[in-house]
Amino acid sequence: MTKHDISVSSASLPKGWQAFALKRDATTAKAVARDLRTMTPTTAKTTMKLVADQLAELSPKDRSAMSRLIMSELSGDQARDFLKVTAATRLKHSTVVPPDPTAQSSDVVHYLDLVPPKDLVKLKSTRPSDNENALLLDALDLYTADRRMVDLAALEQRVDDESDASSMGHLRMAAKLVDEINGGKVTYSQLRRTDLGLTVKDTTQEHLVDQIGFRTAKTQRTEKTGLSAQNDLATTYWRSTFHKTLPDFQKKLRSKVKIEDGDLLVNSPRVLRKIEMLLGKEVAGRLTVVALDGRKGVSVLKGIPGLKRDDINWDSILHELGAAPSAYQLYELMDLGKDEPPTNFKVDTRADLAELITSSRFSRLQEIARSTGQLAPVCAMVEHLVLGLTDELGPQRFDTLTASAMASMSRLLDIIVDNERNPSAAMRAADLMMDEIALVVAAAKNYHDVDYRDTMRDIMLERAPSLAPLVTKNQVELGSHLMSSGMDALGTALYIALTARDHDKVVRPTEDVDYFETGMLLDRLKKGELVTPRSDVLVAALNPSSPFVAPSTENLVKDVREALRTRKKGDPPFALILDTTIQMAATSTKDPTQLDAVLDGLKDLVADGSLEVFLCKSFQKYASFGTGKVAAGDLTMLSKKGNLDSAWSRAEALLQERALDLASHDEGQFVIHMLRHGHRDELALIDHAAENAQLVDGFCWPIAADYALGSTYVDGIPLVLRSTPTGDVDSIFKRLAQIDWRDSFSFLRTSYVGGIPGPWPKPDHEKWYVRINTGHEPKETMVENFYAFGHLSGSLLANGKKSDEPVILRDLTAETVLKHLSAVPSAALSDPTVAQYKNNIIASYLAFGFQSAKGKADLVSPTLDFFANGTAGVTIDTQRLIARELFALVQTKPVPSDPKALAGLCNAAIVLPAWQFKPIAAKLKLDTIGDSEQAKLLRKIVDRANQTTL
Repeated sequence: MTKHDISVSSASLPKGWQAFALKRDATTAKAVARDLRTMTPTTAKTTMKLVADQLAELSPKDRSAMSRLIMSELSGDQARDFLKVTAATRLKHSTVVPPDPTAQSSDVVHYLDLVPPKDLVKLKSTRPSDNENALLLDALDLYTADRRMVDLAALEQRVDDESDASSMGHLRMAAKLVDEINGGKVTYSQLRRTDLGLTVKDTTQEHLVDQIGFRTAKTQRTEKTGLSAQNDLATTYWRSTFHKTLPDFQKKLRSKVKIEDGDLLVNSPRVLRKIEMLLGKEVAGRLTVVALDGRKGVSVLKGIPGLKRDDINWDSILHELGAAPSAYQLYELMDLGKDEPPTNFKVDTRADLAELITSSRFSRLQEIARSTGQLAPVCAMVEHLVLGLTDELGPQRFDTLTASAMASMSRLLDIIVDNERNPSAAMRAADLMMDEIALVVAAAKNYHDVDYRDTMRDIMLERAPSLAPLVTKNQVELGSHLMSSGMDALGTALYIALTARDHDKVVRPTEDVDYFETGMLLDRLKKGELVTPRSDVLVAALNPSSPFVAPSTENLVKDVREALRTRKKGDPPFALILDTTIQMAATSTKDPTQLDAVLDGLKDLVADGSLEVFLCKSFQKYASFGTGKVAAGDLTMLSKKGNLDSAWSRAEALLQERALDLASHDEGQFVIHMLRHGHRDELALIDHAAENAQLVDGFCWPIAADYALGSTYVDGIPLVLRSTPTGDVDSIFKRLAQIDWRDSFSFLRTSYVGGIPGPWPKPDHEKWYVRINTGHEPKETMVENFYAFGHLSGSLLANGKKSDEPVILRDLTAETVLKHLSAVPSAALSDPTVAQYKNNIIASYLAFGFQSAKGKADLVSPTLDFFANGTAGVTIDTQRLIARELFALVQTKPVPSDPKALAGLCNAAIVLPAWQFKPIAAKLKLDTIGDSEQAKLLRKIVDRANQTTL
């Protein structure tokens, strides 16, 4: 028994607890709070733990209501303590109560399955064509991919309490919410900005509302409505394309510094030093930099027109240096000089938070997070970031904006937990949660630069524990600095390392796996080639972003040690610049992480002063902190404690960070929050997404070990590259609506980016690749999105054999698609994996054919068979895509009377939400369909759709 256990066992519940338990209202809650205020802080905390445990035994509805009542009466440290204790206490029972089991027959032969019971009751069919309840669920736009996956009997046993995440009422409420959002004319982000616009007008919070939806790098798909993020000022990739929306920002800035024609906005006044590294002293000496507000942060680079140098591509220069201005600081400058928002004592955000984290919906989120389901790591990330709001000083208590964000988070949680079987919708809601959490932390502004440094130190020592003894004993100095992007971190590290050594030569032993823009930056220096080992700056990558070659920690350590052999007495420390953007968890508790393996092999060199290590990381990519769409990066420097040879480098890294001034601003608040409470989720999400990358590479799109075709799976990396021998891979991907198209980002959902260069001696645009950034969709989604594309690209049939004629993707016909589709049933008889995903593979060919093949009308008949025969296991998104394509071809033609075809149309109709099917129903021609049961049902579905009011 621990001291804490003894303390809790010796404590007792507040005197007013029994009265509160019997009559739950503000009066009895005040008595409980009054009792807590009479206690010492230590006693109060242990008593709060007892209270939290008692509440956790109740139903989620009662627990949530009572937690709110108590929190409403507490203030100061006790309010924060109660939030933390509550956050650490989980519901003591499951949110979903299973129905009572069916009574067992007393006759032994019955439960041995030897003979059927005499009075066997035939179950009512749950096929969509026969079940009115299924039609109702479809009209509500529920998420299940196949109605047979819905246990209607179990659903009907649930109560209609909307606050109970396991109830039919909650299910209906969440479905209605999704339907209203998706059926509207704007995105969720636009709705939020409209709802909050007047609330924050002319206050310092106005920019926080304006930036809702901005964190998402703009998708290049057409997404103007629904459960999506949207912002007119967003770009496809801020660091590279910020100039496209910068004029719109500049119109709203309230800075006194005049921005003239030819001036450029940059992230820091110290950017001039890095420009000198690239262009020389003569160019840099004729330029000046002026901060827009004070002496730090976003600045104006002046003097460019006077250079009269048309040969300098400034967009490229700023891109490669990562010198793009902070968008969030620009947003803040829009509110410069405005009044603070008024205090609103009618809201209580800490009570809101206590109510939220004890609610049925949040308890259900925690259950999913601890399951083995596909959404588990996503839900875990959301859980930890929400619970993290109970840390520090908590949310701004009497703030209207924060209260609105809490209410929105509650709605989005409803969508997440009720869409466990439709991860696409759940992950869209999780993405939108990031905006709400960012609002809360930006309004509170609890985090400071010291919090960033302390958090990064903790993370570093957790991921590289071999360093801990040297750091804690002050033999090695560890300093982390918040940068504006990964390329900013890399550019700053290069500037520091090269300037301190008075030369510009570097070694690149991991050039094959380096982030490709590393080469672009080094080419700008004209020193990107391998040079002699005497050069004492080595640039490397822990893991590849273009994974053609597997990384080797052993070889990297060997290369550094080999290079140091030529180091002479009096030489400056050797510099290792390591890109650590993609990090992976250890394969077991006994094994080190990759980062620890490298640093463990080099720590003695750091400790004796012969080596400096610069670790550069982007917080924007690879299904890690891309979930938050934060524009930030990290530069962590390791050097010998007190080593004067490293003093300038350490000082310059600190000055660069202070000149950026990120930690106290909006993006700093959010990235510190994510790091502090979600850093373990980063590794879990990367590992989870890598499983999908392995499936895509090995099963969906297998290729030979040939660079011309792409990259094979590299263990633990959630990325694969692909090309096509008979068609422009990028242009084909652009047609595939279900695979998100984004520039260089990876999100919770799978996306791709084109134009990735390969390991070729010379640039060759025809040999560029598409990089598939796998997300967290179920395996079935991966098969539906990539199987047909991959097998047709390689002229492979489902049985693994080559087709008689090579497939030319640029001239793909429906006839070719059908030939490959016909090979699936026989392949499923001999290949268990094909059998497992048979329906998903069929759906993959139909979806790809509709989007990429000529003669799509030939796909109508097999599509009707697909829906008529059953679509078990096929995701709702893919079913809906195929259904929309089907109706686009048949809605203006007479519908046939064949019962099987009509059954297919019925099943295709009910997978579409009401707002999508209504305009289709109005065009269907049903005069010749006859009077079969299937015809009657189709008419009924169409009539209901025509009568629906949207």
